[in-house]
Amino acid sequence: MIVLARLYLFDDKRSIWHAFLGFITAFTLAYGLVILLLYIIYQVKEKEYPVATVGDVVEFLIGYVYGLAVLVWLALGFYNLP
Repeated sequence: MIVLARLYLFDDKRSIWHAFLGFITAFTLAYGLVILLLYIIYQVKEKEYPVATVGDVVEFLIGYVYGLAVLVWLALGFYNLP
C-alpha cells in the first residue's frame, strides 16, 4: 500500500515570512548557509507534522533561490556599467 502526502506551499500568512526570510538570507552570502542550517534545525525541533516542516523549508528555499537570482542579476548589472 502506497501512501502519499500532499505538500501544501504558501498555505498561510507565515509562509510569506518563510520565503521573505529566505530572500533576505541570500544577501548575507557566506552566512547564508549558517542561517539555512539554523532554520532547518529550528523547523525540525518545532512540533509540527513532518509534511508541514518540509513545506516550510521548501518555502524558505524558494525565497533563497529567488534572492540569489536577484543578487546575481544585480552583480551582472554592476559589471556592465560603462
